[in-house]
Amino acid sequence: MVGNIFLERLSDILSVAKNDAQLFRLIVNAPFHDMVKATELDLGIVVFLQVNKKTGTIDRIALSDTEAAAGAVRMSEKPFHEIKIPIGHPENAIARAITTGAPQFVSDWKYLFVPALDARAARFNQAGAGIEFSTVVPLKSRDGGALIFSYFQINTNIRQPHHMFMQAYAEIVDSALARSWRYERANNLTSRS
Repeated sequence: MVGNIFLERLSDILSVAKNDAQLFRLIVNAPFHDMVKATELDLGIVVFLQVNKKTGTIDRIALSDTEAAAGAVRMSEKPFHEIKIPIGHPENAIARAITTGAPQFVSDWKYLFVPALDARAARFNQAGAGIEFSTVVPLKSRDGGALIFSYFQINTNIRQPHHMFMQAYAEIVDSALARSWRYERANNLTSRS
């Protein structure tokens, strides 16, 4: 289902980013550049989140430009970037993924939004997107973060090719973030000289 050529293409797409803002947009949209593969995966949304060490929260950074994502945003009580999760929240699947380093699997979006949204509001977002199942994959680069992959399929239909794709793409994203961080840091040091 997901081959090396597709993954190489995703890496190439991320490598053209000129700055962090562009990289963040590419991270959430690159998997949809090949609509055949995205359709084969039944992938509806990718979300990129980062740990904000200053505030102790997990901040939503970028959301894919898909109809499913737009549906979730339309239904949301809070704007996307205002939804912040405390890094140590024990019931939040994103916080658990980041603190444990292990992927988390969610059929009910209340576990992606607690405590920022109540269960009803989170489920409205999920209904607006038409999403059945989401996986939170932690990232290792920078101060930590995660990718959320949301699918139009129930959890029993998410199989090994899906898991291989998510893990491989998270590694590609980690590498791209590390390269971007080193590049920006080097530029900042050079501009101070």
